[in-house]
Amino acid sequence: MTTPAPTPTTTPATPPAKLSRRAFITWIALTVMAFSAFGAWRWWDRAQDGEFRADPHFCGLVTPETIHRLVPEAYGGREDIASCTWAAPREKGKYRANVHLFASRLDVELAEKDMREQRAGSESGWENDTQEDLIGLGDEAFLRFRPPTPGKNITAEVVFRRSNMVISLAYARSDDDRGAARAGAVDAAREAAALLTP
Repeated sequence: MTTPAPTPTTTPATPPAKLSRRAFITWIALTVMAFSAFGAWRWWDRAQDGEFRADPHFCGLVTPETIHRLVPEAYGGREDIASCTWAAPREKGKYRANVHLFASRLDVELAEKDMREQRAGSESGWENDTQEDLIGLGDEAFLRFRPPTPGKNITAEVVFRRSNMVISLAYARSDDDRGAARAGAVDAAREAAALLTP
């Protein structure tokens, strides 16, 4: 007696029309979400008060002539997401001279708060007793020093705010000449302020 062959069981296939309709609806939903996120970001960006709506070209804020005077061995500038660094080549046994510019584009209220916090000396390593206000540099500006320690140069840093942009420009020398560090940082910061355009 022969037994009948089992009838193969198959899962009913999703009709192609249903599959494509589901994919189409998913695509529409993802597109709407992407446009909504982009629109919200654009609204936030436009809603920021202040002169600056876009970041500057960071390495263009200090001229090659000034960099050559401050760090003669430096070539070009290395631009990052919010900064530019010009540095002398590494040399064994010597401190490395460099100029480092860092920029933050905020709204005016946050930029003012950032300046207050930096003045308060919350970052370690900076001297508080030698801090001085600078006149005629943006809306507000001050200068501070990081003293030389083993493995670190004397560094003078100017922090200034213009509207909603905060720029810090640090000049580290390969020697301990505090006066030259101050003069170089102030010169480069004044140049950056002059070249900073909305």
